[in-house]
Amino acid sequence: MSSPVPKNPPNPLFEIALTIVLPSLVLDKLSKPEMLGPFGALVVSLLFPLGFGVWCWYKKTGWNVFSILGLATILLSGGLGLLKLPAVWVAVKETAMPLIIAVAFPLSHRFGKPLIQAMLMQPHIMNVNTLQAKAASSPWIKEQLDQCTFKASLGMGGGMVLSSIANFFLALYLLNGKEPGSEAFVKALGTLNWAGTVVIGLPLLVIMMVVFMWLLNRIQRITGLERDDLLNPGKTVRRQVTSQ
Repeated sequence: MSSPVPKNPPNPLFEIALTIVLPSLVLDKLSKPEMLGPFGALVVSLLFPLGFGVWCWYKKTGWNVFSILGLATILLSGGLGLLKLPAVWVAVKETAMPLIIAVAFPLSHRFGKPLIQAMLMQPHIMNVNTLQAKAASSPWIKEQLDQCTFKASLGMGGGMVLSSIANFFLALYLLNGKEPGSEAFVKALGTLNWAGTVVIGLPLLVIMMVVFMWLLNRIQRITGLERDDLLNPGKTVRRQVTSQ
């Protein structure tokens, strides 16, 4: 099945900034009583991921994963702050989100829609048509590709597990000692959201790049395609492998 290359490929950094970082800053800066207050800041911050998600659905006829994550993160963080729950429950929430994503990576293979393909094997990143044609040419190649993408999913899942642990201790560090529901607590929640994106997101980006390079090398060895064949719209195959 062919996958057309979109004219305007998505920009993950822009989407993360719009749906997570910017709402977190709103939650942080506008939660003072003389500004919007905790509840008002929460409502305004939710408008960014919600509005962008609706726009993506209307324009692209599909959902946007960063909008969903941003909406869930801001809603849970701000909601827990308004409920005046202790900091440890926020820390548990910060741990649960990455753990769910970690489990989703290998579990998605069972449903035939691997998340690793949605992240790293898109038409604007990789020559998907050439790769799919090569996989269809040999059952052995398809089996080997499935195995290496599953291992890549385990690698991404492992990175998310590390993220969940780091999130837990970061939440305790920022929220411990602050009165739940107070202005300082709500501001700390906003700081937690953007700090978690920077402090934890950057290492995850490195892990994603390492997994992508490993996956690319494995695909080259399995299919006989060169890197230029995989990353560019070239048609040639410069070397061949023997199916086993």
